[in-house]
Parts: sequence; structure tokens; C-alpha cells
Amino acid sequence: MDKAKLQVELRNTAGKGANRKTRKEGMVPGVLYSPHDKENLLLKIKREELNKLLTHQRHSLINLEIIEGKEKNKRLAMIKDFQYNSLKKQIVHVDFYGVTLKEKLTIRVNIELVGESKGVKDGGIMDFDTREVEVECLPSAVPNAFRLDITNLEVGDHISVGDIEVPKGVKMLTDKDKNIVAVMHPSKEEVTAEEAESEEAEGLEADKVPSETKEDK
Repeated sequence: MDKAKLQVELRNTAGKGANRKTRKEGMVPGVLYSPHDKENLLLKIKREELNKLLTHQRHSLINLEIIEGKEKNKRLAMIKDFQYNSLKKQIVHVDFYGVTLKEKLTIRVNIELVGESKGVKDGGIMDFDTREVEVECLPSAVPNAFRLDITNLEVGDHISVGDIEVPKGVKMLTDKDKNIVAVMHPSKEEVTAEEAESEEAEGLEADKVPSETKEDK
């Protein structure tokens, strides 16, 4: 998996008042913890940079560049959790979990569909039910994504988690029977609606045909 980069700063104060001040500065308060650290590290991150990371690489490994005055330290981490204020539409806190290259971790990996299904071309309905799966592996073995070719999927076909080709060193934790994507027959309501639209369109075309005139006769 490609590692994202994120610059963060150490903060010396905690509590509601300090966190509120941090947010007014356009920063998001956060914390870095792991079983290897005696104490948690209090951090603050530029809101724009964090939003960008969560939009494009939410489940990726992150190279944190931690700034403390003139010093810079690097840590490998992943986002474990974040809190979102739906009223202000802002992330208000984020938790990072520190990992090491020799320690296996549990991480979610996105699923990407490749191609256009034959079944959909024939009028079927695509149901993309599972968009990410959970795996266990070393940080160096985390896949960027699982890409599934759906070109040959006919109406009635499906792909389950068990159909994914898992790289060596990666253990799939999501149930192998869980459905990922399926091409289904359109429901009767959808077929009826399509027929009604077709008949309406034909009626409109008929209205556009000019009536017969005396000269035509």
C-alpha cells in the first residue's frame, strides 16, 4: 500500500477550552497512541490537509511528520477513529494508531470495480453491496485496493469475498460468503415504468407526424 504523508504538530494542552481554541485556528486536535508508547502524543493537524486525507486515503497507512519546535520526527500510523460535528460539518477530533513494520495490523481495504458488466448492458441492475473488506497483514503487505473485473458478469451472477485473490501474506477477515457485487433482474415495477416511458415516447412521436392534407390526397 502506498503511504500517505501528513504533517502534524505537537500540542501541549488538552481539554475543551484548548481544543476549541485549536479549532478556531483552523486545526483539528488529535492524539497518537500505541501499545509501544508509554504516553499518548497530543497533536494538531491542519483541517484542510486532514479532510483531503480522509477523502482520498481514509484507510491508508500514514507517514506522520511530527513537528515540535525545530525538531521533526516521523511515525508510521493509521487513522483509528475520528469525531465529526454534523451541525458545523467539521471533523472535531482524530485518533491515530501507531504501527511498526514488524507488527501485523488489521486494516480496511477498498474494493474497485473494473469494466462494464454484460448483464447491465442487457438491462440488469448492478448492486454494489460491499465496498471495502477487512484484512490482517504486515504494513508492507497491505494492498492499495482489491480490483474486481466485472466485464463477464451476466444477469444473475455475483462476486463474493471468497472470490477475491488475496496476495501472499494477507489474511482476509471479512466473511468469504459476504456478497460484494451482483447483477440482478430489474423488478416488475422498473420494467413497467420503462414500458410506460417507452409508450409515452411513442405517443409523443405520433403527435409530431403531420396530418394528411388535401394536397397529399
